[in-house]
Amino acid sequence: MWTGCGNPVENLADSQVFRLNIDTGLPSLDPAQANTRAAIWMTTQLFSGLVALDSTLKIVPSVAQKWEISPDGKIYTFRLRQDVLFHKHPVFGPDSTRKVTASDFVYSFTRVCDPATASSGRWIFSGKIFGLDDFDQKKSPEIAGFRAINDSVLQIRLVEPFPPFLGLMAMPYAFVVPKEAVVSSGALFGRSPVGTGPFRFFRWEERGSLILHRNPVYFEAENGHRLPYLDAVQVRFMASRLSAFIEFLQGRLDLIADIDPSYKDELFFPDGKIRPEYKDRFQFLRAPQLNTEFLCFQTDPQTEIMQGNPLADVRVRQALGYAIDREKLVSYLLNGQGFPAYSGIVPMGMPGFDEQAVPGFTYDPQKAARLLAEAGYPDGKGLPEITLSSNPQYAAIAEFLQKNMEQVGVRVKVDLMQSGALRTESAAGRLMWWRASWIADYPDGENYLGLFYSPNLAPNGPNRTRFQSATYDRLFQQALTVQNDSARQVLYRQMDRLMMEHAPIIPLYYDRSLRLLQKGITGLGTNPMNHLHLKRVRKLP
Repeated sequence: MWTGCGNPVENLADSQVFRLNIDTGLPSLDPAQANTRAAIWMTTQLFSGLVALDSTLKIVPSVAQKWEISPDGKIYTFRLRQDVLFHKHPVFGPDSTRKVTASDFVYSFTRVCDPATASSGRWIFSGKIFGLDDFDQKKSPEIAGFRAINDSVLQIRLVEPFPPFLGLMAMPYAFVVPKEAVVSSGALFGRSPVGTGPFRFFRWEERGSLILHRNPVYFEAENGHRLPYLDAVQVRFMASRLSAFIEFLQGRLDLIADIDPSYKDELFFPDGKIRPEYKDRFQFLRAPQLNTEFLCFQTDPQTEIMQGNPLADVRVRQALGYAIDREKLVSYLLNGQGFPAYSGIVPMGMPGFDEQAVPGFTYDPQKAARLLAEAGYPDGKGLPEITLSSNPQYAAIAEFLQKNMEQVGVRVKVDLMQSGALRTESAAGRLMWWRASWIADYPDGENYLGLFYSPNLAPNGPNRTRFQSATYDRLFQQALTVQNDSARQVLYRQMDRLMMEHAPIIPLYYDRSLRLLQKGITGLGTNPMNHLHLKRVRKLP
């Protein structure tokens, strides 16, 4: 058991404690290792960064009260607040805390870049920060691109402009940590963290629960009231989602964040509508989530699997796109927990998303038949059986797609394999057609469109379709020089339209988050990144 100072949660009134469950486990509370949703949710309560995202994914001040970007887009200068303190802890000596300075960010960023940390977030700086190569090659003990001008001014220098950079700075990997606590705790820092967030670490029982207490010196306020409103957060670790749902029904949990198949029919009709016995009993918070589910095609004619393959013909790929009834897929396989993808790879909820400006594939079997005939396969005649690779969790969707294709004369064989094998085989270019998904790391269309940039070809990059287009690459490179968000999104939409024309992918649906909340809880809200922010949550009588 790891314990902090203060009163245990059991001594607090129930109305002051927010209770939730994490069924996936939580290996660490170190933001340098925050590579799962559970870790992101919890580190967000304990730590802060230079900037944050609001509910619309707009970048807003946090520890940095303002910033400037140089005309060439390479130098970011952040001016820090003077009232941000670390959580009270004996490591800070008699004063029990101290003010956050620019040097703390230099230390935190360098720590993430240091191979000894083995941070899963090093990629947010790799290839972007000036002087990182010299640090990696041990030519310099410091990274020249991270510089504390003084205690309240931090400067970050990039190698080349990267307009989405501020979005990266809102990720947990860029949260600030105190060197004293990291050095003192060593490998156990992730089990006894010290940050600047609205809640501070209190106790973590190995097989029990994680308890966070209100941070009395948190720097943010609302209407003159120092945040947060809650006194504590209690996290349980029940692996069974059904058990967690039962606990929720009995009022012992305040939030359910994932609707599991084991009880979804209890809550919803097949079309996704809420059953009347639950509609007024709980709060149902729904919002677009930045995740696109799609089908990928191998497009590299040099790969062995594409020799003589009919999928090399863009008309065949487009025909498969028009053969899919996305409305039925979302309504009856997802219980309405998604949005049919009638646009491109950039999902609903992303700033700049415009379904009218980027038309994708609708359900049009007649158009599918016409495209197949133009490709030399009238009613599918002469078209060999096509293999669709997926994983067992999506078997029902794969079977649904198989039946959709049969209706236009296309014979599909479904090959189910484990997720790891699916990733390995697709990266190696040994699959012709497979299911994929992409959850946004940061709220910028570049995060999706970079999947199809030629220099990112697999197996060394994420471009597993091996799609290549000189026009697309030129637009992508141009977008990286544009600091204005609106102007950059115009270029993003051009790229996305080009993708739909060449059809290296078929978008299926955009994800939708659903939070089930007890009545009387306010201030939680939703956001397209599906982040959890508890600092404004209140539990009313």
